[in-house]
Amino acid sequence: MAALWGFLGVVVLCITSRLCAAYSLAQSQQVFQWPGQQSSLSFEAKQPASQEDPFQKCNVEEQEKVQCGEPGISPENCGAINCCFDGQQCYYGKAVTVQCTRDGQFVVVAMRDATLPRLSLESISLLGGSDPPCAPVGTTVAFAIYQFPVTACGTAMMMDGDFLVYENKMTSTYEIGIGPLGSITRDSYYELLFQCRYSGTSVEALVVEVNTVPPPPPVAAAGLLRVELRLANGQCFAKGCVEEDQAYSSYYGEAEYPVTKVLREPVYVEVRILERTDPNLVLNLGRCWATSNPDPQSQPQWDLLVNG
Repeated sequence: MAALWGFLGVVVLCITSRLCAAYSLAQSQQVFQWPGQQSSLSFEAKQPASQEDPFQKCNVEEQEKVQCGEPGISPENCGAINCCFDGQQCYYGKAVTVQCTRDGQFVVVAMRDATLPRLSLESISLLGGSDPPCAPVGTTVAFAIYQFPVTACGTAMMMDGDFLVYENKMTSTYEIGIGPLGSITRDSYYELLFQCRYSGTSVEALVVEVNTVPPPPPVAAAGLLRVELRLANGQCFAKGCVEEDQAYSSYYGEAEYPVTKVLREPVYVEVRILERTDPNLVLNLGRCWATSNPDPQSQPQWDLLVNG
């Protein structure tokens, strides 16, 4: 069976969190043919740093195993291309793998068990969307495999020293958990930046998992607000007391209304929202006025606050 490691001079460098150590992915027993396979292979074995337990990474169900590398690959070479070896065959473990071919192709293999909760393989999208050539070239219950030119699918190109760099991004939601009491949904999503880096002598792949959790979308709905206007009656008796501050230390009770004031005597008024539970709810007053009767549109009117 032809496999996914026929990439001369591939070095996989990974920067990952605990959920994804840039290992190669597992797949069911299915053959996927990739272009540019070489009958004679050589590579530089650089193991990426990983905090993931190798046993957990390689704990793949037998029926889901997919051969990694050419038949007869040695355990050392299997490990060098970040795959698992069970004593008989080299296969892909639980993770997300990005590989770069010498003829300018991205190969991205995503396994649903690469994260917890599982990735939703149907929701995977690249910068260029999810239509061909950005659609998967092979899928199983456990895997989605993508192969596309490094110049396609919204890939950005840049120079980094002696390297010509091609960068793309994969995003995916997580599977919804269904339990006896209902569904469990999450607002966050999985995001993976990946690069192919080409120079005159080498081809490198760089994988960076981004664990940003976006804020939940705002929820707005029409409803009634209970507001209260009350008059303050605090008084200054101590030396150095600021009347405007002290005034709001106490308020007139219901039995004290109506309150009588003479012209030009300050009136300290407070308007507040009652039973507020949302800390983001703010009251901005435009105009407050007083009338001689309960009808707010009656005349005359006396302005208490204008333009907030």
